[in-house]
Amino acid sequence: MKSLWEKPAELKDILSIVGIVLVAVLLILVFKLKGGILGIVLGVIAVVALIYWLREIKKIFAGEKTYSPGEAEWFYDLINEEEGVTTLIAKVPGPAEEVKVKLIDDALEIKGSGDFMRRVQVPAGARLQDKSYANGVLHVRLQRVKTPDSKMPPE
Repeated sequence: MKSLWEKPAELKDILSIVGIVLVAVLLILVFKLKGGILGIVLGVIAVVALIYWLREIKKIFAGEKTYSPGEAEWFYDLINEEEGVTTLIAKVPGPAEEVKVKLIDDALEIKGSGDFMRRVQVPAGARLQDKSYANGVLHVRLQRVKTPDSKMPPE
């Protein structure tokens, strides 16, 4: 069985409740001494407002996450240029050593730092021609290869 000191979240909740109760009693006493019944009513209103705002602040901090580009929207642009060249420009979390690009069938697999991994459909028959990464932006050039079974789409 764990002691109370081994459960920091529960201890924090208990201390918060005790703190709210002490502040509530203090507010009610101050308002009671100054204004009788009206002071008690104002004290209760102040305590209810205090409890409400403390709960809201706790929700904000409990739901707070650090920003991770992998969790947010991912921005990229796939540009079909002349002469069968396709360029992909994408925002990818780095550093450059962790950014990997791999062509699998008709999909470009992009990996970045952390758990970042995305796949983008590319034109059939494309092969990786060039890639570069700078300041969080990945540039990939693909060359579409004409195969005997398929024709290149007109530009």
